[in-house]
Amino acid sequence: MKIFATIFLTFSIFIQTFSTFIIQADFFLNQSYIAKNLCVNRDKPMMHCNGKCYLSKKLKDQEKQDQSPVSKTERFDVQPFFIPQLFAVQTAVVIVKPQYFIRNENVVSSFPRFIFHPPSA
Repeated sequence: MKIFATIFLTFSIFIQTFSTFIIQADFFLNQSYIAKNLCVNRDKPMMHCNGKCYLSKKLKDQEKQDQSPVSKTERFDVQPFFIPQLFAVQTAVVIVKPQYFIRNENVVSSFPRFIFHPPSA
């Protein structure tokens, strides 16, 4: 279930972030259909619009949708609310005993004790 939720959220963020690219890709993939059926200027072939008016309309709609939905009449007022309380500082004493590492000579270590240097001539 977590994997499904992760994939769904990632996909939805991806679509929201790259929505203009998705709209443009959809336009270029279906440009002939849009030019023949959905274009506003399909009755005027001398304009050579080829559906670009439809693309600009979709991009403007997407920009309006991406803008913040908060209206200008709404205001966010912050009203501070304080509760008077008495603050008491309590001190705590922490005693730390030093711990020393005791090396056991009987334990075999996998690390070499010295670095081998070849004899110099």
